[in-house]
Amino acid sequence: MSAFIFAACGKDEQNTTNHLPVANYTVNTYRGDVNTVFQFDASLVSDLEDPTDVLEIRWDMNNSGVYDTPFSTVKFATHQYSQSGLYFPLMQVRDTKGMTDSIRKMVVVVTDLNNQPPELPIYLTPPNWQTWMEPTIIFKWTCSDPENDPLSFDLWIGRSLESMQPVQTGITTSEIVGQNTVFNTTISGFGLNRTFYWQVFARDIAGNYTPGHIWRFTTRPE
Repeated sequence: MSAFIFAACGKDEQNTTNHLPVANYTVNTYRGDVNTVFQFDASLVSDLEDPTDVLEIRWDMNNSGVYDTPFSTVKFATHQYSQSGLYFPLMQVRDTKGMTDSIRKMVVVVTDLNNQPPELPIYLTPPNWQTWMEPTIIFKWTCSDPENDPLSFDLWIGRSLESMQPVQTGITTSEIVGQNTVFNTTISGFGLNRTFYWQVFARDIAGNYTPGHIWRFTTRPE
């Protein structure tokens, strides 16, 4: 399975005389079970003024708002999750002037590694880059699973790539169209004359989580 990442960066611009550091990290695998030791490598952090070896980092492995490690120049960490589910480990980097940048990515802890993830969700509507959308939008897509597991879906939406969050979870509503099962949900209240990004994630009974592509649409003018 290809590595999938939901990354969101957050910059703290508390100092305008020094450039911000740039947060980045990799994980040895983005899918595992409770026996998997995830290995995090933040050696890709960078800064225009400071060399990498003096940059400090810390980790919030559950994206809970409470950091699991103090700031340190050590760029590697490991973590083992005790329960299956979705996790968004967050790493914050700090330079010698105290400026920080953060990034989070998604890892999935499943109950059965032999169970294959769902296929990529295929979007039907709204079309990518669609304009003049009304404030109420029907989202439709198809999806299948290698083991024919029952699927549920989460719909993520945001005004920017960084701000995308789940607005509806556990979606199972569907209809048969021809020979295909078409899943759907309706969301209301979109502001007018605005652009939104959206993405569907497919989940199977083992906890596998497959992200679809990120598409966008713009609502009509007021």
